[in-house]
Amino acid sequence: MIQIIQIIQNPASLRGTAACLITGLLLATGCASSSSGTRSGADALSEIDPVIAEMNRKRAKALEHYAKASQLYTEGKYDEALSEYRTTLELDDQLYAAWNNMGQLLLNQGNYADAVSAYQIASGLEPSDPRPEYNIGHAYQKVGWAQDAFKHFKSALERDPNYLPALHGVIRSADMLGIADASIMKYIRTAQLRETNDQWRTYLSTQQYRVQAILDD
Repeated sequence: MIQIIQIIQNPASLRGTAACLITGLLLATGCASSSSGTRSGADALSEIDPVIAEMNRKRAKALEHYAKASQLYTEGKYDEALSEYRTTLELDDQLYAAWNNMGQLLLNQGNYADAVSAYQIASGLEPSDPRPEYNIGHAYQKVGWAQDAFKHFKSALERDPNYLPALHGVIRSADMLGIADASIMKYIRTAQLRETNDQWRTYLSTQQYRVQAILDD
């Protein structure tokens, strides 16, 4: 299953959140409450540099569109959600979650090439999150490109060795490719420690026997 990324928990606080999320901001300004009787750090910076004010405005608008897109997605209004994600990224192309989620919608439309491109941008923007790399692997697996899928599932596991969806993916890809070595056995054992689904537990046991038989040969 493709992994969706959520970054907004409270849409009502988008504008306050935006002031704290300016990419590359070098001055420690904080986010002062409007009820404190003092100017916020964002307001003070706006007076110093109008470029920062414009960045604040665009980020706030981008987050509003992101929240709307995410809501539309949960309602199953995929075409409208895709349009909102595109608007989000026109305002702020550094929101990796929007790239990732737009990739999911493109994949649902059968647009694999653009979906993978969107996931790749998300992956580059957030190199610690395994989900975009997992999603690339999943997309490749859907079209039968097992070798490419295997590569990206491994990349996801380099970011998080315990990420269960990527463990599923790399083990299935190894099965498709006939790969059986010590690293695959390690993935299987790691997955078995975390798996709760009976069907997956049965599959993992089958794969353990397959790999062990080849290693013993």
